[in-house]
Amino acid sequence: MNINDHLSFNEKHEKHGLRGHVQVFRENMETGEISLWEESDNTITISGYQWLLMKCFNLYLDSKHDPSDTSKYEVLGKDSTIIIPDLNSRSSLPIGKPVNSYTPMNGDISADHFIQGFMVGNRGGAEDGITTKNTDYSFVALRNPIPFQQTNDEKLSSDIAGQYLGILNTNVNTNNEGFSKSYYIKRFDERPHIYHSWYKENQKWDYVDPVTVLDLGPNSTTANKTNRIETYIECKLSLSDDDCFAYFSHAGSNETPAINELGLVAFDVDPGARSVVENIYESDIKQLIAFIFDNKRESTILPEILRLASEISDALNNLVVGNETVSITTFNNSNINAFMSTIENLSSETVDTLTDEKIIDYQNELVSTDNIEVEALYNQKQDFIYSTDKFLHYLASSDFDSLTTDEAQRIKLITYYTFNSIPLQKNWRTLINYRIYAN
Repeated sequence: MNINDHLSFNEKHEKHGLRGHVQVFRENMETGEISLWEESDNTITISGYQWLLMKCFNLYLDSKHDPSDTSKYEVLGKDSTIIIPDLNSRSSLPIGKPVNSYTPMNGDISADHFIQGFMVGNRGGAEDGITTKNTDYSFVALRNPIPFQQTNDEKLSSDIAGQYLGILNTNVNTNNEGFSKSYYIKRFDERPHIYHSWYKENQKWDYVDPVTVLDLGPNSTTANKTNRIETYIECKLSLSDDDCFAYFSHAGSNETPAINELGLVAFDVDPGARSVVENIYESDIKQLIAFIFDNKRESTILPEILRLASEISDALNNLVVGNETVSITTFNNSNINAFMSTIENLSSETVDTLTDEKIIDYQNELVSTDNIEVEALYNQKQDFIYSTDKFLHYLASSDFDSLTTDEAQRIKLITYYTFNSIPLQKNWRTLINYRIYAN
C-alpha cells in the first residue's frame, strides 16, 4: 500500500479509505451575498459502508422485508451478519412507504436503489449552537429529523412537489399535530458528478485539474506520474428559505429555527402516477414542443416528432392509479384534454402528411388558452430559444387530486454530519457542497 495515501483536505493527513467533506454556504436572496458558514468532514455510517460493498459485489440488501408475515418484516440477510433497519420501519419516526407495502425486488437489490436525497435535523449540536456533538459510524438515523415541508393540503404545490419524499407514515407523536403531511427527504439539486483531479498544495475547493485518458497506466513508453490523483463525487444540496419553517412555526413550538445535522440517504422510489406524468413532461413533452416550434427544423426531425407524440399519447392514456389503469382524460380537465386531443391527432400523422402548414395548425392549438398556452421565444434571427407553457399548472388542479407522487422505500442513512447550527431565515438560502472522497 502507498504510505502517502491520504486526503488533502485533512490537515493531519490521516489515512481514510472513504471520507466526506462538506462546505455550507448561506446566500442572501435579496442582495446576492454568499458567505461560507461551515467547512468540515463527516462520518460514513455503517449502513453507508455496507451499501457501498453491497453495490460493488451485488450482494443482498440485508433484509428480505417479508410482508407475508407481519411479525418479521426484517429477517437476517444472507450476505450480512447484521440487519440495518430502514428508516421506513423505525418505530420512533417511520417515513416513506410503509414496509408492508414495499414494491417487491426482482433481484437481491433494487436496480434504482442509490443515494439520491438528504435529511436534516436539529439535535446535532449542544444548546450553545456552536458545539457539535460527537458522531458515530454506528448511527442508522439522525438524532432528530426535521421535515422540509409540512402542509394541511393533500399534496404540495406542483412547482415543488417533485423535490420532496419521505412522508411521515404513522400517527406517532412527533410534534406534527395539525399537519396532514410531513416530508422528511429532499432530492439533490442536480445529478452528482465524479471528478478525478490532480492534487496540488493549497488547492481551492472549486479548482479541478482533470486527469486525461493519456495519464492512465500502465504505459510502457512513459514514466509514472509523481503527483497524486484525488477521486471524489460531489453532490449539490440546498435549503430554500421555505424549508423547515412550518415545523418551527406550528402552535406551541418555542424552538429557534435552526439545523445542525445532515445525512445523505439511499432509497429506491415507488413512482406515483403524478410523478410519471411530470417525468413525461420533462423528458418528452418539452422536447416535442421545442421541435414543433422550431421554425428552422429539418425534415429529418419529423419521425422523432411522431415518435414523441405516440409515446406521450400511450403513456398518458395508461396511467396506473391505485389498482386501475386510466387515461389522463378521465379527470376531465378541459385544458389537459385539449392538449391530449392535439397529441393524439399529431401521433396519427405520417411523415408524408405532416406538412409545415399542419405543424403551424398544431402550434396554434398549443398556444390557445383552451390548451396548455405555449409561449415560444425566438431571437432576432428567428432561432428558437426556449418556451413556456402551463401543462404543470393545469396538472396541479384539484381535478388530479387522486394522482399520487413518488415515495421512498428501503431508506438507508449513508452519511452522518453534524455542524455549527445554521439559522433558518426568510430570504436566506443554504447551499451545500457535499463531497465523498475515495482514496
